[in-house]
This record gives sequence, C-alpha cells and structure tokens, in this order.
Amino acid sequence: MDKPFIHFLKIHNDIYLFDINTNMISKVTERIYNFFTCNGEKEDLNDEDILMIDNMKTMGMLCANRIEKIEHPMTEFVEDILENSLNRLTLQVTQNCNFRCKYCVYSGSYHNRVHNNKRMDWDMAKAALDFLKSHSTNSSELNISFYGGEPLLEIDLIKKCVDYCHEIFKRKKVMFNLTTNASLLSDNIIKYFDKEKFSVMISLDGPREIHDKNRTFADGERGTYDIVIERINRIKNIAPDLLTRVTLNAVLDNENDFSAIKQYFEKEALVKDIFVSTNYVNDTNRKEVIVYNNGLNYIEICRENFVGLMYLMKRVSRDKVSKLVVRNLADIEEKIEKRTVSRQVMQAINHPGGPCLPGVQRPFVNAYGKLFPCERVNETCEEMCIGNIFDGFDKQAVKRLLNIGKITEEKCKKCWAFNFCNQCGVMADNGEKLTAETRLKNCDKVRNYVENLLKDYIVLKEHGCDFTQSL
Repeated sequence: MDKPFIHFLKIHNDIYLFDINTNMISKVTERIYNFFTCNGEKEDLNDEDILMIDNMKTMGMLCANRIEKIEHPMTEFVEDILENSLNRLTLQVTQNCNFRCKYCVYSGSYHNRVHNNKRMDWDMAKAALDFLKSHSTNSSELNISFYGGEPLLEIDLIKKCVDYCHEIFKRKKVMFNLTTNASLLSDNIIKYFDKEKFSVMISLDGPREIHDKNRTFADGERGTYDIVIERINRIKNIAPDLLTRVTLNAVLDNENDFSAIKQYFEKEALVKDIFVSTNYVNDTNRKEVIVYNNGLNYIEICRENFVGLMYLMKRVSRDKVSKLVVRNLADIEEKIEKRTVSRQVMQAINHPGGPCLPGVQRPFVNAYGKLFPCERVNETCEEMCIGNIFDGFDKQAVKRLLNIGKITEEKCKKCWAFNFCNQCGVMADNGEKLTAETRLKNCDKVRNYVENLLKDYIVLKEHGCDFTQSL
C-alpha cells in the first residue's frame, strides 16, 4: 500500500499513531510501528495487528492523501469580509511613551521600531473611524482599541474618538479597549473609563524588584512599580466596577524568578483576583538572541503545568492551579480536544494553520494611517502593510499574507503538524521582508510544541479526563 500520511508519538513504553488526514489518534503495537516505519512485511504482524489496521482503514485512517497545493480556503471570501464585515479596529494614537521598558518593541532592542514623537492627529483618527464605519455594514457589534506607545499621552484624542463613535455608530454596540502602563491614570480618567465601560489592560510584571528591572521611566533609571500599584489602587477605590474589566499583562523574563512572580499574583491582595495574561519576551526581530538557560525556572514552570494537568484529571482543586499556566492548559483543549476529526481525507488544496484573516481579526492603523494585520507586526516591513485608511485595503497584500505558506510550499505539504501550525507572516519576517528561510527556522519549535500538546492530551485522556473542568 502507498505510504500513509501519519506521525508516531512515543510516550514511555506506549506508541500512538496520529493520522494527519483525519486528525485521529490510535494506540498501536510496536509491530505496527515497525511495519510502517521500517517497511516491514505483513508477515511480521499478528492477527490482532491486521485487524487493528483494517479497523483504522474503515475509520478513514492510513490514507496516503497529501496536500497538492497550498492555498488558504478563505482566499476567495476575504475581499467581501474586508469590505462589509469588519468589527474591530486598533488605533495607534502615539508612538511615544513615558516609560522605557527594556523588552518593548520600541526600546531600540528590535530592528523595526523606536520611540519617537509621532502622534495620530484628529483628522487621521476620524478618517480611521470613518473607514471602520464604511467597512462594517454587516457587523452589529464593534470593538475599538487604543494603543501606543503610551496611549494616555493622547487622552484628549481618545475622548474625541469615543464621542465620534457614539455619533456615527448609534445603531451598533461599541466596546472600547486600551492598553496602558497606568502611570497617567488620573482620577478623572478612571471615572471616564468607568462611565464609558472601557476594558483596560495594564502592564505589571510582578513584585517591585522584578517589575522595576525592566520597566523604568523615560530616564531609564527610576522604577515604575510604585506608581502602577498606586493607580490600580485608585481604580479599586474610585471605580470598583472598572476593576472587573482590568486585565494585567505580565511579560515573563526568563532571568526573573518564576516562583516569586507566581506567588505575587496569587497572594498579593490588590492583584490576586485580577486576570493575568502572560507573555514571554518577544524574540521576533530582536537584535540579540534570547538565551533561555534558567534551569530553576524551567523546573518550576514544569511543576506548575503538572499541577494544572492534575486538576484536569480531578486530582487537585482549582485553587492549586497557577493563573500563570492557565493559558498553556487551555491550549490542550482549544487546539487538540476541539480539533476537527473527520473520516474524510484532507482537501488537496489547503493551507497550514497559523495566519489569521489579515485586516479582519485584529486590524491595526498606525499613526501614519497605514493598515496592518495587527499591532504585533513589523511596521517597517512593506510586505506587512495591507493598505491605508484613505485608499482602502490592498487586497493582493492581504491575500499574500493569508497564503504565507506558499513561500515554504514544498516543506508545508509534507509536514505532519500541518493542521496545527501557528506561524503567520510575523514569523517569516526577517526585519526587511518575508522569507522562506526565516519561516523555516521556526518549524522545529512549532512541531515540538504541537507534539507536546498531543502527548499531554493523550495522557489526560488515558487517565479519564473529559475536559469538562472549567479553567
């Protein structure tokens, strides 16, 4: 028979077959493993092995079908969505900031951005909101975010934008979001955000000694922890309802003590009940390679992930699970448990997972009025630009980013992690343009990540996890 499109996973003494076409997983014997990987003979199998292989074939598994052409299935629909169904927009109201966080993409540690005095004026902001209005005919709810730099440096512009939204979106529900370092959150601004039902993300990395290591004022010397905590306290005292819409963003620097950060967010009275979103220091377009060599942190993170897995198996209570690893656990459910399982073979024309619909999921307008897929991309790379608010979307640029897998087509067509790939255009950006070489550098990391998710999922299922436990 033709060689099936499969991948094997080994967990201790057990072997599992992952079928790429159907997304099905089956535990198999070592004889079956050797049969498929060593070009074995049918005589090497016993009757139970042959029956198992026949059953897998009946379920649609073990087909040799592979992708013939890389093309995203939404390619022909994206133009209509862009023209009529936008439901969000992020405005970069300034590229300036009163902080100088060492790992910020504007810090000078990256190839693509630096702090400057460029700000979005009212004419530009109004044009951006008019652009959203003209492209959101089919959307009943809109989400508008304000981003920087530090967006509160332009609070008057933000207020003007909010007033204008109320004027032009009278028949739509409009929600407002803002990402801030919190230092400029005066009492009046807090009350205003409470009145307008803003959701606010505040940057806080942990206790003072950890937060202040990377997050300083513009002089590069004074720590910012005390003012951030004072502002969160003001929110609690002035607008407790707003506090329920606050999310903390913690950047996990591998050089810092993970256990101290964990204990802080779980025990510190002011923040222990606030949701924390965690991210590691961004290594895309970074001038210096980040070296991860803190063994103690790795052990601690593994321990906390293990406790989370024990919770999913109903062995420990929810309060034992660190909020810093909830996102990792959620990936097992979202990416693996909820994967599409089908007896049908994979479509011959397909695209690996990873790219969002550029301009749809998180459209971003920078201070110059240029459109980008989201706020995380490299603004200095022309290939990441998908148009501007005056001339509209560059549909061809959108389709190129949507079909980013085409630049590594032959490799992608053979990859067993095709359905779970998380690489978008950002991971192909070498600082100047999108290249196959840059994209391929991330492939092993992606495959290792997917394989570990699959292994965790298999162990959980083997021990009776039904994924009904709420995270």
